[in-house]
Amino acid sequence: MDEERRRWITRRTLFGAAALLAGGAVAAACETGTASGSSNQSGTSLLDEIQKRGTLNVITQLKYPPEMFRDPSNQPAGYDIDLLNMMAKDLNVKLNVLDQDKFDSIVPALLAKKGDMISVGLVNTPKRALTMDFSKGYVPYGQVVIVPTSSSVQQPSDLNKSGVVITALLGSTAFFRSQILFPKATVQGLEQDPALLAVATGKSNACVVETYLATPFVQQHSNVKLLNDGKPIATEFGCYGIRQGDQRWLNWLDNWVRYNTDNQVMPGMYEKTIQQPWVQPS
Repeated sequence: MDEERRRWITRRTLFGAAALLAGGAVAAACETGTASGSSNQSGTSLLDEIQKRGTLNVITQLKYPPEMFRDPSNQPAGYDIDLLNMMAKDLNVKLNVLDQDKFDSIVPALLAKKGDMISVGLVNTPKRALTMDFSKGYVPYGQVVIVPTSSSVQQPSDLNKSGVVITALLGSTAFFRSQILFPKATVQGLEQDPALLAVATGKSNACVVETYLATPFVQQHSNVKLLNDGKPIATEFGCYGIRQGDQRWLNWLDNWVRYNTDNQVMPGMYEKTIQQPWVQPS
């Protein structure tokens, strides 16, 4: 990891590092008074607490290779984990991964202060932003549609009709995007594997899912295919999620993402691990 990261270091990187350190020295005090935030009236930030305790506690779900999963030794691995190890090193702390059994327990765990942040590619939606803050995007997601090979569906709009069942990961961006794009259909939220298997077993007419998860599934199941040759119906950007009210912690995360994106560290890691073209977040 360090050797690969060093290959991308340029003069611009060194300049950016100096700017990042300077920015950290003059970061504004975090906001106070929010019910779910990490800040308090003394103006301290969770960033200070993380460095003081020496551990970065990250909530995730290790079920989505190659983004985040458990390797043959049962250790956390994947694109997200590689980034988090880099982040912990930059903070000079140890990484503690808090693996969640169910996707819908991730946000409640954060709001209950069981971890410092979420790293599971959450997309910043207006509804989610009512209860939490989001960093800049660190992972691009192309949302695609899987249908049975026997399906007569020719284009995504053909799925927007009564009687059509579309599955997606419950609470995911794919789930919300499906509800927006296919309001006449029934969108059923399931855990990721059941959502995919539903279309392969004829229990649903389609499944909306990220490209990196769809591609291996289609390769393993000859009775399903990618609609429109895998052309995405939407492109979203996964972000880090934190509790509201800690502007200093959020600023640090934004700076960290921007720094590693601008210097091509993050895009290079993404393309190597996810094996999809990088799309620059706005």
